[in-house]
Amino acid sequence: MSEEFEKILDAVGSFHSYQKWMIAVVIAPTSFAVAFMMSGIIFQTLVPAHWCHVPGRENTSYTVDQWKTLTIPADGGRFSECEKYKMDWTGDEDQPYRISNDTEECNAGWDFDPSEMAATIATSYDWFCERRRYSDHILAVGTAGNAVGTLILPFLSDRFLGRRLAFYLSHILFLVFTLAFVWTPTYTFQLIFRFMAALSFLTNYQMPYIITLEFLPPSRRGLGVLVSFVAWTLGLCFTSLVAWLMPRWDHLALATCIPPVLFFFYLLCLPESPRWLLMCGKVKECAAVLIQVAKYNKKDPPSAAELEVELQELRKNHPKEESLLKVMSYPKLRQRAILLFFISTCTYMMYGILIFSINVLNNYFLSHLVLSASELPSNILGWIFSDYFGRRFTCIFSFIVAAVFSLAAPFTFHNEWAHLVVVAFIKLFVTQLIFSLFLLSAEIFPTPVRSTGFAWLLVSGFAAMSAAPYILSSGLSPAFPYWVMLVLLLLCCLAALPLPETLGLPLPSTFQEAENLDSGRPVMTWIHYWNYKKYSVPSASSDAPVPSKKPRCDGDLVTEESKMI
Repeated sequence: MSEEFEKILDAVGSFHSYQKWMIAVVIAPTSFAVAFMMSGIIFQTLVPAHWCHVPGRENTSYTVDQWKTLTIPADGGRFSECEKYKMDWTGDEDQPYRISNDTEECNAGWDFDPSEMAATIATSYDWFCERRRYSDHILAVGTAGNAVGTLILPFLSDRFLGRRLAFYLSHILFLVFTLAFVWTPTYTFQLIFRFMAALSFLTNYQMPYIITLEFLPPSRRGLGVLVSFVAWTLGLCFTSLVAWLMPRWDHLALATCIPPVLFFFYLLCLPESPRWLLMCGKVKECAAVLIQVAKYNKKDPPSAAELEVELQELRKNHPKEESLLKVMSYPKLRQRAILLFFISTCTYMMYGILIFSINVLNNYFLSHLVLSASELPSNILGWIFSDYFGRRFTCIFSFIVAAVFSLAAPFTFHNEWAHLVVVAFIKLFVTQLIFSLFLLSAEIFPTPVRSTGFAWLLVSGFAAMSAAPYILSSGLSPAFPYWVMLVLLLLCCLAALPLPETLGLPLPSTFQEAENLDSGRPVMTWIHYWNYKKYSVPSASSDAPVPSKKPRCDGDLVTEESKMI
């Protein structure tokens, strides 16, 4: 059925002015903006260097640093954040104060270093010492919101709302709950509002991306993915600049509300996905969109009546989506699905550790900028490596190289720039792994569950990512996050070994084809661009058990490749 729809799309112009306009005006700006909207919270929740406030400095000639050295205990050059020396004011002009060697907890508030951020949520509400974890909770709850939103909003988009309405609904969610998050002083409500705002993130990113990719031919979807990934990385870099210009958390949060407001201008030009319209039986609306595309591409538009008849016939013959649980009935496919879920969980947890690591340098803005920019070459390298050296080889190679850099990271603490370079390389290869994971999931899951399988990969990944803030602030040692990543990388390397090499294979349309992916392709053989044609293409014949239950139909027409992100 997809091939027939591609023929219709080709007739109205599958990659002409309209599609190029969609890539430039829809995919690129939305991917850029959503990266900014999502990563702004990293700077908002920063906990800067802080120490107990000791009143009385204004009655002396001491500088801030001198007063801190006099009144705050230090261990190895690191000042205590939660204790101060006991101090008594005598009233004597010659000896106005007396400082004891005994310490006590902060009882007059805290001072902090405002050189990076003039105000964060932590400094505004004194989230220090025993309340320091509040910032971690905000980050974790936001990431959990991403996971839940990945389940709910795309489902509503597929079944009820459509891509266009889901896009605007997600932005309304973000606007309403971000504003509520800024203006409430109550910690419990801040957690709730942050969770609700985070529900929208993936939908904000996914809906315009899907709409555009559903207008593109298969040969050009890679370009759409690449533009989206590059724009996302540039949006992360842009966050560093805006945070530097707006060093107050509330101002930065309000700045992230500007893109959703601007995106409502898309009401004038953003179309609904014709594939979704056809899936819902809205044949006339689907034909109208396609005719409009033909006019924009300066193609002779087909007759509306003939087009509607052809679309109606396509809808009748559309293959139906199945439950992901059906994967469990196929032994090899079940094993691969479990391995993919495990790899996704570990990879996104590592990505969370890296994206929240903006204290590599003393300059948080520069750290975030460099680490974000390190993602730029990862997608190009991932594409080249995957297409020439194979998907499985790219995964295993990336796991091993990232593990080597993770092992080296603790030995570079003495030089912050060397440490930043090492961490940047870790992030480069971890991001490359995410690119490879997208490819593998699309090429291992069969058509009836491809979109569902990938959605659950994201859910498991974002759920694991919510643990990243706690790993970074565990207090065990600065090297602890790197040892965690080293263990995860080595485990993932082992998990990737049994996966089939899918380079050059057609996307499996049925469960049986997915079960037979390794047919004629030995696990121990390195299959790459220069030899993949020597290995047979799997057929549907196999001794693998075929479930007796008749597949359930739900009428989903959306191309699975277009729902990868």
